[in-house]
Amino acid sequence: ALLVVAFVRVGAAVAWGAGPWPRSVASVLTPGAGAAAALVTARWRLVRRLIVVLAVAAAMGTVPVRWIAPGWPPSGWVVVACAVGQGDAVVLPLTPGAAVVVDAGPSPAPVDRCLRRLGVRVVPLLVVSHFHADHVGGVAGVLRGREVRAVLTPGWPEPVAGRELVYREAARSGVPVAPARAGWTYRWGDLELTVLGPVVELSGTRSDPNNNSLVLRARVRGIDILLLGDVETEQQRALLDWHGPDGVRADVMKVAHHGSAYQDTRFLDAVRPRAAFVSVGADNEYGHPHPALLARLARNGARVLRTDIHGDLAAVRDERGLAVAVRGHDPGPRR
Repeated sequence: ALLVVAFVRVGAAVAWGAGPWPRSVASVLTPGAGAAAALVTARWRLVRRLIVVLAVAAAMGTVPVRWIAPGWPPSGWVVVACAVGQGDAVVLPLTPGAAVVVDAGPSPAPVDRCLRRLGVRVVPLLVVSHFHADHVGGVAGVLRGREVRAVLTPGWPEPVAGRELVYREAARSGVPVAPARAGWTYRWGDLELTVLGPVVELSGTRSDPNNNSLVLRARVRGIDILLLGDVETEQQRALLDWHGPDGVRADVMKVAHHGSAYQDTRFLDAVRPRAAFVSVGADNEYGHPHPALLARLARNGARVLRTDIHGDLAAVRDERGLAVAVRGHDPGPRR
């Protein structure tokens, strides 16, 4: 049994590991039939044991999405999580040179560099999930040298300093700002963007700004992407109750709140992403991401990638389906 578990864990870590969960009884039994046939011809006990392990592991679990070869930006990318330190900045492509940006990280320079690497010159929509500094401190970097046409914000107005920063920078560039609520939609080319939450306004929680973050569902070329801002357990439960498991299911998930411990396990199991992106700073003082969260995501079959380790992260749609790519870090200290 330990050997089977070890095989599944190794399979989830290798770069070429990929495969959907079996969809029929026949597809589950096929590995077993293959193993039985091979046992007839296998002469060595170790070989026979290995064949059995491979068959059982194939029936018990699946391995996450593929890695693809280096090269930035990767062809066919559908979402990028920028390495901006302890904060969030996510990019959704529209047309060459144009993209929707969700959050801006803690300071202008990192998000500006990330957008330059992606060749983004036009931002028809900048979405602010909530007004904490690690999500809005870099707004000036998104605006710098780019045509930004609109800014979308949550209804929750706190922290006041973050809200004032967003409105001040937008006004300086002549960009209109408007709040959004659940149900708001945006379509452009291959992108369909929907605000899923917050579905209820929460107060008196551990962090009301976090729990009232805008939650977005994006669909790009058939890939479903869930961007959770910093919502914690209370809003995650509300989202699951309101939308149901099918309404929150996604291929790619931007993990909420930098991978903190404040996650609802039922919600995570319902989303069950194939790729999970954690936007987090190296050696941060908060202990993000939480090991138990990472373990649960991996057990559910997700390829877990972290900006503190892998740099900019990308999900890609190619001729073989969903894949992931990472840019790595530039030389020098990481943040």
